[in-house]
Amino acid sequence: MGRTVRTENIVLWLCIALVAIAGLVPIVVMAVESVRHNGHFTLDHYRELISSARFRPLFGNSIQLALATTTVCGLIGVPAGILFAKSDLSLRSGFMWLLTVPLVLPPYFVALGWARVVARIGTIASDWLFGFGGCVLVLSSVFLPITMLLTFASILNVDRRFEEAARLVSGWPGVLRRVTLPLSAPGIVFSIVLVFLLAMGELSVPSFLRYPTLPVLSFTQFAASYNFGAATAAAVPLAAIAFVGVLVESAFLRDRDYTFRSTGQTLFISLRHWKSPLAALTAALCFALVILPLSALFADAFSPAAMHEAMQRAGASVVRSVMYSAVAATILMALGFLLGHFMRGGRQRVLSAFTLALYTAQYCAVTTRLSLAGLMLIPTSLDEAGRLSGAMWARRLFRISIPLSTRTLVCAWLAAYILCLRDVPIALMTAPPGGDPLRARILTLMANGAPPMIASLCLIMAIASLIPLAILTRVIPSRGIIE
Repeated sequence: MGRTVRTENIVLWLCIALVAIAGLVPIVVMAVESVRHNGHFTLDHYRELISSARFRPLFGNSIQLALATTTVCGLIGVPAGILFAKSDLSLRSGFMWLLTVPLVLPPYFVALGWARVVARIGTIASDWLFGFGGCVLVLSSVFLPITMLLTFASILNVDRRFEEAARLVSGWPGVLRRVTLPLSAPGIVFSIVLVFLLAMGELSVPSFLRYPTLPVLSFTQFAASYNFGAATAAAVPLAAIAFVGVLVESAFLRDRDYTFRSTGQTLFISLRHWKSPLAALTAALCFALVILPLSALFADAFSPAAMHEAMQRAGASVVRSVMYSAVAATILMALGFLLGHFMRGGRQRVLSAFTLALYTAQYCAVTTRLSLAGLMLIPTSLDEAGRLSGAMWARRLFRISIPLSTRTLVCAWLAAYILCLRDVPIALMTAPPGGDPLRARILTLMANGAPPMIASLCLIMAIASLIPLAILTRVIPSRGIIE
């Protein structure tokens, strides 16, 4: 038993160390560099940043954009998640996955599609798109699936027995308000905080739509001015906002970590005479947010000449994108599964204090949450039986937890692959000359490339992203993510 505990603790601390290296060390380096100049301690970068006439407007723009995007995603995504999870809406599965498409593409794809749409409308629409309104529209389209899917998943995990008991004394509005939504609060709040943080740090959309924000300033200082100290000083407020967001979520969800095993089929709400109007409204939403901009983007992509030129100029970038994303997804899947396993095993307090590093390491938080959700559905009695039979921790992990979590692992890998494949800022800042992945290559070619060739590159990128999404739709059953 002692050896098992030692092995488990060693693996736990190795996972924590890996996340710390990937997530916290860069933050520490940024903080140090922001107060150094020519090898000496100085606050000049912060003085210049705060005294700059651009800082307050840019910081205000970032906050305003994140709040507006989060509000729109919450007002639309949460009701949509409830509708898809609990109602008998026609074609709800198709609608849900169609609305998910913008999330798996680089965010600037939607912005580029809307630019093609307004180019056919006129100057007034163009003036509106290239500014705050256009950024809110695009980012809301991109991040809406986060609130929708996490609300959907959280509501499906609510035990129908609680809802059945509440239905004896109340109608569906009261059941949703007093039972379903309170028990789904952890996932919903997590989705809202995540949307806010992602919108705060978004770079490509405000840059393309010419709306000045703090991430654009930070990236400009880094990539154009080669002023790493000033770039990190501009990024520190964003990191501080991220930490505050995590603390707010942790404080709100303290002692509210509900996890239930769903019994039987989900208890559905009959829409009756509202069924057709709501289906029409959902179809209109899908057309406005997904079909219209993406059809405009890909309209010129099917030219053989454009496709041939696209493969000539970016074929190697396609291979690099897939390879980098696959390797990163494998690491994130394994790390997230182990961290989720430890959190399920009673290490919540240790790892909850480490949540900041998980958020800093971005996608590790996603795979950890997915893994934990699947692992919580495995009866603890199975692991206890293995422990009583004398099985070591590693044996129980490979013989019980992993086989019963196959679907969870596949979902975590696909989610991590999609997120890594679509990430733009990391690709822009880390790609060496001549070794950029496709999402970064498209951005560099947009300035002087022919529109049909750019559209073809976007189509190639979309195919690489949508194939794993299609697999994900087949992997996730209607009642959870484990077999």
